[in-house]
Amino acid sequence: MTEGLMLGTIAWASMLATFTHLPKRVKKFLIGHFLVTDAIATGLTYTFLSGISKSLMSVIGSLTCGLLVNFTLMGYSQLNNEPRSVKSS
Repeated sequence: MTEGLMLGTIAWASMLATFTHLPKRVKKFLIGHFLVTDAIATGLTYTFLSGISKSLMSVIGSLTCGLLVNFTLMGYSQLNNEPRSVKSS
């Protein structure tokens, strides 16, 4: 189980590094569509990790990576939303 968590974390870091090199319109689409991004991240990670091991480790690694991607997107959207000012009359 520990190996799966470690592989998922490494895969997440790799996806973050890859994300910085994507075109702006692709980044904008992925940031705006959490479900699609999460499915792509989990699917790709499971595909790659199942090449290493066809056990519970690859499943745990892909789920860990998917959760970290989702948390990253949620944090990014929270940090970049400007607070709405309330006009008093």
